[in-house]
Order: sequence, then C-alpha cells, then structure tokens
Amino acid sequence: MHRFCFDPAQKTGNQVLLDEEESKHLLKVLRLELGAPVIAFDGAGHEYTAVVQAVANRMVQLGDLTPTGEMREAPVAVTLIQGVAKGEKMDWIVQKATELGVARIVPVWTERTVVRLDAARSAERAERWQKIAREATKQSRRTVVPTIDRPCAWAEALARWPSSQPLLVPWEDCRGTGLGRLLRSWSPAPAALALAIGPEGGLTAAEVAQAEALGARAVTLGPRILRTETAALAGLAAIMMELGDWR
Repeated sequence: MHRFCFDPAQKTGNQVLLDEEESKHLLKVLRLELGAPVIAFDGAGHEYTAVVQAVANRMVQLGDLTPTGEMREAPVAVTLIQGVAKGEKMDWIVQKATELGVARIVPVWTERTVVRLDAARSAERAERWQKIAREATKQSRRTVVPTIDRPCAWAEALARWPSSQPLLVPWEDCRGTGLGRLLRSWSPAPAALALAIGPEGGLTAAEVAQAEALGARAVTLGPRILRTETAALAGLAAIMMELGDWR
C-alpha cells in the first residue's frame, strides 16, 4: 500500500488530515479514490493502516486509523556529523543515510569544506534536506523521520555532543583500531553514538585532535581512501551490522 506521512498535530481520534503536499501526491499523482487503503505514519514512530475518507478544499482526510504495531528503527540511535559536501552529494548522503537508519544528521563546516552558505541559505538547505529525509523515510518503510540540523561549525557540533556517548571519527591517517573491531569490542553496546565524517579532502589533523581532546575516538575504515559519501555510508553500514538490526 502507498505510504503517507502526517503531522501528529493533525490527528484527531482515528482520523488525520494530510498536508497539501501529501494530499496533492495522493490525488494528482497516485489518483487514489475514496475508500482506498493506505498506510499513514507520523514520523515519530507511529504507523497506521487507514482509508481515504474525504476530500475538501484539495486536502485529504484519512480515517479508520488502526495501529500496525510496526517499528523499523535501529536499536542504536546514530547521529551522522557530516562535512557539507559539494553539489548534489549532500542530498545523496541524506537520502542514503536515512535508508540505512540514521537518527540525526548534523551538517558541519570544516577547514576543508568547499561549500559556504549564509544563514538564510543554510536554513533553506536544511529544509530541503529534511524533505529528502522524509521522502526516504517513506520509501524505506521507516516510521521515524531523521532530524536534519542546520549546518554549524565543526567546533560547535563537537561542543554540543554529550560526552557520555561515543563519538567516532574515521580518518584516513589513523593507524589505530578499525571501526568494525572497535564496535565488536563494546559490551554492552551503547544506545546512541555519533559518526563524524569530513568533507572532500577530509578532516585536518588539528580537527581530529580537537575531537579527541573532547573524548572522541579516531578509527580507520581500512587502507583505501574513501570519498566522503562512501565513507559516511560505509561507516553507517558497519554500525548497523555490528550494533544495529542487520545482525
């Protein structure tokens, strides 16, 4: 069945009103009729079977909401601290990271970040990335839409991260522990962690040292140099394999 995301504030009893974008998709693209069965989810972990109940002023109301009881979120909440990448790479990273189960994405400016945006454009870009995450959540049948933060400086992202939770920094010049080996050594596994990936050109030695001074752990993703988009997804896949729901 087709899936639609709704604002939890628009749910009343066992009915919900879809927003303009979702209503347009249902009516104009999919051309569903009254009584058609659908899946509706609120992006916060609740999913329902429903039917198209009414249409008024081009807005669709769904009714007969029945909880499915499905929960497809990973047992570990992963935050991806991602150096802002050029062009459409960042869109792709957001989409694929959402499919892999990331809980939050924090775009960051680093010393080697090529893309620089003012406050207004940063807000616009974050809104765009949030929409991409929402669509990827629908496609991947997740029930929770990841949070996409506005871009911030590397130092700010580090300062905001709770010191009680692991922060892993894959770095091409690391000669220490591999990511997979470190993940397998944890018992019990943490409930939440962060993975920090540099932009094109990677993180500088000073930035890695700055993170380590705050308790982060530099790790290696192997002997080959990975592009920023490859490193992000490889790291997330390793986490899902060792600590998530791929086991």
